[in-house]
Amino acid sequence: MPMKPVKSSSKKSPPILSHEFVLQNHADIVSCVAMVFIIGLMFQVTQPLASSFIAMQHNLTFVGAPENYYTSGWKDNLGVFFYILIGIVIHAVIQEYVLDKINRKLHLSKIKHSEFNESGQLTAFFLSSAAWGIIILVSETWGLDIYSEPWGLDISSIWKGYPHTFLPFILKFFYIIQIAYWLHWVPEFYFQRIKPIEYSRRLGYIIPYFFAVTLLYVLNFHRLGLWLLSLHYLGEALVHVERLLSYSEKEVWANKVFSVMPGVYTLIRLAISAIALYTFVYGLPQETEGLEMASGNYNIFVIRMSMLAGIVFLQVYLLVQLFKYRASRLPEEESISATKAKKLERKQRKPVESKKSKKESKKSGDEDLSDLPEADQDQQKARIRPGKVKP
Repeated sequence: MPMKPVKSSSKKSPPILSHEFVLQNHADIVSCVAMVFIIGLMFQVTQPLASSFIAMQHNLTFVGAPENYYTSGWKDNLGVFFYILIGIVIHAVIQEYVLDKINRKLHLSKIKHSEFNESGQLTAFFLSSAAWGIIILVSETWGLDIYSEPWGLDISSIWKGYPHTFLPFILKFFYIIQIAYWLHWVPEFYFQRIKPIEYSRRLGYIIPYFFAVTLLYVLNFHRLGLWLLSLHYLGEALVHVERLLSYSEKEVWANKVFSVMPGVYTLIRLAISAIALYTFVYGLPQETEGLEMASGNYNIFVIRMSMLAGIVFLQVYLLVQLFKYRASRLPEEESISATKAKKLERKQRKPVESKKSKKESKKSGDEDLSDLPEADQDQQKARIRPGKVKP
């Protein structure tokens, strides 16, 4: 018999370095670039250059100090670039091994698919950053002291000793990661095939995040920024968790989060505004005032009021957006609850109606037999119950 020709596979791998190849393998390509810097640490010739990208720069060593301290400077840009690469790799790992697997089970539309991925990525970042920020606040006892007795909350450490030009390693690393994360979203527009129509909406929160974190870092409001970012990320995580539950059709849990979200979110916004107001109006004026870039002192009235106005305006804007989102969700929630109530009523009616129909059919059958003569009734009963007919 002649051999049947083997059918060639319909899915061919794209040409190397083509547009489709880069999109499909961008995480591997970026991880290889990052590995070049890591391998550079192994050789004495390239170690200084590689370490300037990976390690924190502008370090200072004080005699008798238990750890090194760092300042901000232009070399921080090198670290931001390297950790942008790491952010792209982690983004791809979360997307492939977590979000894509969930998406296959949900069968969402293209728009909801994109929003689900966005909320999933932001939830992971917000929760991890908030936990990280709280750990730093506790370990450095900047207003949150749980090691001494009695346990207390003293936010005066936010401004005492300003300007805070010397940062511990963990705090500097925190800010570098924050800046790198928000910048890594720009190449993700290409890698994740984000539609141009979504650019304006996403850039609408990426750009404010980037500038807010950068200003807090450059102007040496590190401790205040740590408090504000930790609280802010907790509130935003709550919003995106509710979206994820809603898209995952976990309506019971989504409704529970949706019901508590306005109260918790409003309290967080009020707490952020109160801390910023107390710091810029009462705390920082007690410290050394003046504009001295060499010493990192930016404690002047114009900068304080500008930062305060920006923070309060942002909190009001976020509250308005939340209540708009809540108002848009209310009709949907009402329609869902109405359809559920109708389905429940139908389920309750079905057994009652079926019992009634059985009784009515039995009665009608008996009435039909009673109208017939006695011999015909016996014949009809014999047809219905053939094994019980008398001889």
